[in-house]
Amino acid sequence: MAITFKEFLLESISIVNDKIQISKQSYRAGSTKDEISTYFKNQPYVTSIKGVDAEVYSILNYISSEVSTDILKSLKGSGPYKVDDRQFSHFMEQVKAAAAGIVRKVKPDIIIYPKSRSPLVKQFVDEIAKNYPSAEVLTDSFIKSVLNAEDIEPLINTKHPDWEKFAESNPKAVKQLKQQLKNLISGGELELKKFYKPYTKFIKNFIEIKDAYEVLDKVMGRNVLVVDDILSSGSTMGEMIRQLSDFEPNEITGLTLFKYTSASK
Repeated sequence: MAITFKEFLLESISIVNDKIQISKQSYRAGSTKDEISTYFKNQPYVTSIKGVDAEVYSILNYISSEVSTDILKSLKGSGPYKVDDRQFSHFMEQVKAAAAGIVRKVKPDIIIYPKSRSPLVKQFVDEIAKNYPSAEVLTDSFIKSVLNAEDIEPLINTKHPDWEKFAESNPKAVKQLKQQLKNLISGGELELKKFYKPYTKFIKNFIEIKDAYEVLDKVMGRNVLVVDDILSSGSTMGEMIRQLSDFEPNEITGLTLFKYTSASK
């Protein structure tokens, strides 16, 4: 199914009198180094990230410059310019409508976004979630795979209600579990799919959700939408998708609000 956007009023985001101005225009134009066009073209941008088997859609583009960087930083809440709340709210309403077709195509069971200090990505996710309220929204904090630990004992959840019975009945399995953890830690990475499945429910602390089996179950066989605010090099989006692939989802799709392009398109 092809994704198309409805027609929207063209607006542009620029800097006027030391403020971010989101203004209506009477013509259609692309983004420039001095302003970001918010004309929602007929179809979203599609990006292929090297080494990642997933489509990544973007709604708007920007051209890298000092001005566009300041605009994006200000929209993210860390730039030098103020953003009018009413203008921004209207803009995000259009974003929600523009993203609706992508979300309907993906039919996400899970929406995941990077844990960030930027309020823009959270606002973007909130608008997307309104289009598909049945999807569960999570941050990427629960898919951490790199460990900075030498001691394996804190990684085992001995307070799990099944642990005592399991440990008493399966002393060899406990030994194997500890050895498996030790081997993986020495490699610096811990991937849930490499674990013998019954063990995963006893692992904690390398993820922020203590029950790893529950985490694995959330993503395995599901449709996952990975959301970020800005796609520049694609490294953040690519890493999130690669890590999520270890959880064996049915399908992964990426979505960003802005995409870097070298020229107006």
